[in-house]
Amino acid sequence: MQSQHYFSLRVPASDKADTASFSIGIPMSQGACFVHKPLQCKRSDDMAVDCAFTPLAWWPDHSIKWLLVQGHTAVSGISDAQFYIEHMQTPAVTVNQEHVDSSESPTLINLSTRNWQCKIHTDSLLNCDISLAGKHYSLSCQNTFRGVFSHTACKLTHWHVEPKYYDQQDGAPAFINLSLDYTLIPEQTDFAPVELRARLVFQPSTGIVTVTTSLTNTNPADHNGGTWDLGEQRSLLIDSLAISVSQQNAEASLQVSPEQPFMAISEQALLWQRSSGGENWNSPNHVNHNRTSSIVNGSTLLKVDDSEHASPHRPVPTARLSADDTHVIMRPDRFWQNFPTALTAEPGTISWSLFQSESEAPVELQPGEQKTHSLTIQVESASAVVIAQAMLNPAWISQCDVIPRLSARLLDDPLQSVINAGVEGPDSFFAKREAIDEFGWRHFGDLYADHETAGYSGDTLFTSHYNNQYDPLFGFLKQWLLTGDQRWRELADDLARHVIDIDIYHTDLDKPEYNRGLFWHTDHYLPAETATHRTYSKHHTGNAYQDHAGGGGPGGQHCYTTGLQLYYFLTGCQAAQQAVLGLTEWISTVYEGDDTLFGLLLSYKNRYRIDLKDIASGAYPLDRGTANYMMALLDSYEITNDSQYIQRVAYIIKQTIAPDDDIAGTRDLANVENCWFYTVFLQAVCRYLDIQQHIGKNHDYQYAIACLLHYADWMAENEYPYLEKPDILEYPNQTWSAQDLRKVAVLCIAATYADATRAVSYRAKAAEIKQYVVQAITQSDEKHYTRILALLMQNYGIDTVESNTQPNPVDVSAVLSTNIQRDQGWPDYVSHVVKKLSVKREWQQLQKRIPALRRKLQ
Repeated sequence: MQSQHYFSLRVPASDKADTASFSIGIPMSQGACFVHKPLQCKRSDDMAVDCAFTPLAWWPDHSIKWLLVQGHTAVSGISDAQFYIEHMQTPAVTVNQEHVDSSESPTLINLSTRNWQCKIHTDSLLNCDISLAGKHYSLSCQNTFRGVFSHTACKLTHWHVEPKYYDQQDGAPAFINLSLDYTLIPEQTDFAPVELRARLVFQPSTGIVTVTTSLTNTNPADHNGGTWDLGEQRSLLIDSLAISVSQQNAEASLQVSPEQPFMAISEQALLWQRSSGGENWNSPNHVNHNRTSSIVNGSTLLKVDDSEHASPHRPVPTARLSADDTHVIMRPDRFWQNFPTALTAEPGTISWSLFQSESEAPVELQPGEQKTHSLTIQVESASAVVIAQAMLNPAWISQCDVIPRLSARLLDDPLQSVINAGVEGPDSFFAKREAIDEFGWRHFGDLYADHETAGYSGDTLFTSHYNNQYDPLFGFLKQWLLTGDQRWRELADDLARHVIDIDIYHTDLDKPEYNRGLFWHTDHYLPAETATHRTYSKHHTGNAYQDHAGGGGPGGQHCYTTGLQLYYFLTGCQAAQQAVLGLTEWISTVYEGDDTLFGLLLSYKNRYRIDLKDIASGAYPLDRGTANYMMALLDSYEITNDSQYIQRVAYIIKQTIAPDDDIAGTRDLANVENCWFYTVFLQAVCRYLDIQQHIGKNHDYQYAIACLLHYADWMAENEYPYLEKPDILEYPNQTWSAQDLRKVAVLCIAATYADATRAVSYRAKAAEIKQYVVQAITQSDEKHYTRILALLMQNYGIDTVESNTQPNPVDVSAVLSTNIQRDQGWPDYVSHVVKKLSVKREWQQLQKRIPALRRKLQ
């Protein structure tokens, strides 16, 4: 393998640590790296780097495509060092890797290595005794819930421990990943349990433990009338949920912010974050089910030994236990941003209340809602450890071709300056958070859908949530990879966590076409009210716009998985991986049904709906929903390397378009309001081609190219910037100009598969549209809107990157001379359902669809 600069590391200039800990997902070129060949990470200054490697994805030839690299290195010289991965030039030293010893009794699981031990008390929630880096302490979790969940039976349903090793060390695990899954079962049997999943990552050599907890209300919502408001009977009402670290005979202290000293504690200290501390802390964003503010007191309370002290409005705190010249510290992640929350300290115990509500205002976790918190526990001694920020080399990413057309040339695109405003100036995404106070445990990370305020003239703040439409998560990650600006990564981290927790419906007990689905953004031109991030509220006025539904649930027209997939590859975040696979399963159900007779009848009833698969013919709609379905399948293929996913994409293409389609007639693409999203579908076809070419240029590949060229021919002849004909548009705003970039992308990619004459025609049309778009958007007062920026980040620059690419014509004559064979639709589907018929499953699914019966399933 060629030595190549893959990544660099950054640490704060003021940090006095000796060692840097890091974790980063790295792409690898196809055929360059195989799992059976030992790897090593090296620094350009030849200083040591200790690493553990975990493959995350594979190329079709089974070489590694994405590799998670976790390790440690000296801080000295780190800012000037470059890091690269290579095969070991000499055979690796054979090391006897130490396994984790385990023993289990009815109430105790004992896990240990030579330098680590964890005793898990299984009869209570997250109760562990830990020995790490020569220190002994206890970890525990306390909760106070209301109503049905005030008394629950706790059960550890699953645990798993996985060690990771450095190849050149003494065989002791470098990292130990421990997963603990709990259910909290209420006494009332028609309620589903609450789940708490804890993920602990131990680093024995540094004394660091990262603790991540996810609390999930697995109950289904009632969503009467298609609305999803707060106040559901199956909501989980939380007074507090706390994680504590205890150590005998230890002194306690509290640091409010890094620039302030630790305060010694004699009796008890409390730091209670009750609001964001921002100018708009009392925003209507924070209404409860009664439409009144859930924030009783917006001030941050700092109380030490019965005396109140002044506190920063937005503290970044650390709690500490000290004994024998060493410290055990607890550092919450995103503390003030996830209010209401509290940090407490008293001799022998420090605690983080993940939720800490006012007595009259409990936190409401809606049915199907989830919340994740993270904290770091670290044993500190003479040698300190800092978490380094890793940055990939854009040139290496481009060389690996894992993200097609990701190139430094994008930074030269004329729309890049508009995108840069996302992190700079008064209209940045950070400024928009402040505008409606998009903070608090439920809201933090989401984006303000400020484009919905167009025409609003009210006196109160207009709250609207974006829910990742057009995948700004993917856009943020692209910008981070291109620019190295950590602000883009910060936005991506926060948005990824929000989407995974809040925007996805975490239940299996509702309608199959809703379960595990992604909620739409807040309904157009209406404030969120008490629907939070679930689109439709009972307080919304009807007929807010043309074809206003006024109710519904997750739908295939709103499904974005590529950002989550890339986030998994860059971080190894398993929650992101599972979100992609779960969303793929959900959107498959939306279009293919749930394989039951009742689902079959529902599909027959809906056979004339233009946004769903036509069961009579087997044809899919030529729209963004089908495109989202294809993209989810492609993302799942890249994660799993399971060929059935990409085979299904090839099938959908054949069942949707053909190289002899009557585009001007039957397709009616001139009907812009109803057909504009054909370009989204063609973009999904382009993505399929990008992936399939690495697998093999088979008949499916040629068929897709033939279809793409057929539609590109029509586009080159007939397409134009949408706003040149504003009279045919319901809302002729600059969102249409941003959508025009899809045409540019499709035409420029099609040109790479076309002959020279066609390529010139395609590129000329693309240049004409791009020139219009640049002028329209750069001169528009709307260019700062979230929706426009999301579209720009998703679709810009293909023409800039492909401008010098020589066409490589693909012979599709064999496809054009072959009769197109499609499935028969209804007969094939009936046969498929009958083969899978199960009386038990029919009964289960029927109860999920009918609320009156649903209770019996629980």
